[in-house]
Amino acid sequence: MRVKIEKAGGFAGNEETVAAYDTDDLPEREAAKVYGALTAVQSTTGHEAGGMGAGLVTYRIIVGDGAGKVYTVPGEPSPGLAEALAVLLGAAA
Repeated sequence: MRVKIEKAGGFAGNEETVAAYDTDDLPEREAAKVYGALTAVQSTTGHEAGGMGAGLVTYRIIVGDGAGKVYTVPGEPSPGLAEALAVLLGAAA
């Protein structure tokens, strides 16, 4: 499964890809962590209160190809969501 994470926002309005990988290329243990983190993101992002406005950073997690799922995570997420985001960002390292 392909995963791409984009960081957008800030005062300059910059947008950049901060991670991109395929779970098929990861060791089984790392891939399992990614799947767990994506489950946490999926169950939390619909309930996460995110602010809107200039200067705020957000992360877009794009799962799959083309018409895949897209989750938006605020730059200052709740602790559980922050942990899941850290796993997703770390998997590309």
